[in-house]
Amino acid sequence: MNPIRMAAVGTVTLALILYSIGTLRTHQSRKATGAARGFLSAGLFFDILATGLMIVASGSLEATLHGWLGYSALTFMLVDVALLWRHWKVSGMAELPSGLHLYSRLAYAYWVVAYFTGAALVMAAKRAGQ
Repeated sequence: MNPIRMAAVGTVTLALILYSIGTLRTHQSRKATGAARGFLSAGLFFDILATGLMIVASGSLEATLHGWLGYSALTFMLVDVALLWRHWKVSGMAELPSGLHLYSRLAYAYWVVAYFTGAALVMAAKRAGQ
């Protein structure tokens, strides 16, 4: 496997771990704690890095199902992190509104589905000889 692609896979897996910890902390406390914001922000950083590495490894920006899943999942998590930071800035450690709490869980769930679907699409393409 291409070293850049290997770095992308490792980086996106690190994003998964960080997003998982941050989302779990947010879900348990129902607050935008410093730890939750930190883990989610770090996850976002590694997700953006992984996306860039995948683009470099593939050598194109061609619109594919894998690409659209990844870009949309990244966008949902970017919005989630921005909303959590905004909530913290405006309301401090107040409990998250139910809509934001729900959005955070749905954005994370979509990201996880995109993570595993993307991996499955890549494996299927390799088996098909593409």
